[in-house]
Amino acid sequence: MASEDCQVYGLIRDAKLFELTGFEPVTATLLPVDLLRKEHSYTDCAVANLDVGICFAPTSSLEDQVSLQVELTRLKNFITLLRTNRCNRVVYFARLVDQNYIRYIEQLFTDYEINYTIVISNISLGKHSLADRYFRQLLNEKYVWYDKAMANVEFRPIAALDVLRWIRTIDWQKDFINQILELGGIQKMSVRELFRLYKSINKVSNVGIAVPHFIYSIFFQSRRKLHQEDHLEIKRMFRYEYPLDNSAWAKRVSFSFTPIEEVILNDQ
Repeated sequence: MASEDCQVYGLIRDAKLFELTGFEPVTATLLPVDLLRKEHSYTDCAVANLDVGICFAPTSSLEDQVSLQVELTRLKNFITLLRTNRCNRVVYFARLVDQNYIRYIEQLFTDYEINYTIVISNISLGKHSLADRYFRQLLNEKYVWYDKAMANVEFRPIAALDVLRWIRTIDWQKDFINQILELGGIQKMSVRELFRLYKSINKVSNVGIAVPHFIYSIFFQSRRKLHQEDHLEIKRMFRYEYPLDNSAWAKRVSFSFTPIEEVILNDQ
């Protein structure tokens, strides 16, 4: 997102550890700030000419009260940090799986009287993303036993890099203040159709076998080599997905999406 005319700062607990992952080149200026502990790095954080603060929902579930309260505390501290740096604009990216809890986040923004936009996004695809790791793991299996109900779920997957480009496209100082937007990719497809794209692009020919949900849960999900927590999370995310509608912002903003085939091919 960073460029000659746009300085980007990233708040991260351990900047050195993040840089060592080496997933993608880091173009932002990373600041070692913990929004929960509020140590010296938090209280001393000063950023000049800060226009907007962007916050992404955590990968952990907000279903239990403890996780929800932790997220609300994180957001309260983020708002305080923005205000300290004379910024009163926040954009929050939420997942469909957390849609039932967005009202608490919206109420928090309202109570703090900060100009907000909440963006609900379909699952994003990109190198090392959870969905990408899941499908690439399936490519290595000769027989793919899958939950038929989950395979039929339709949504609009979006490239992770498209999300960043989209953020750059919006004038957040003027547009969509105190609104909730939906963001999905250009192509509507089912989970099964997306996996077929992965197979076609990677020239893999394995056998898919659909089984009822209860049989899959008992016999086959434990065989996945993906980390168990990741596997449970991707299943939970797919269960809540549906094709999101871009019309609320597309009437005012021109944006070109990357075809999903190209996204998969580029992330080889």
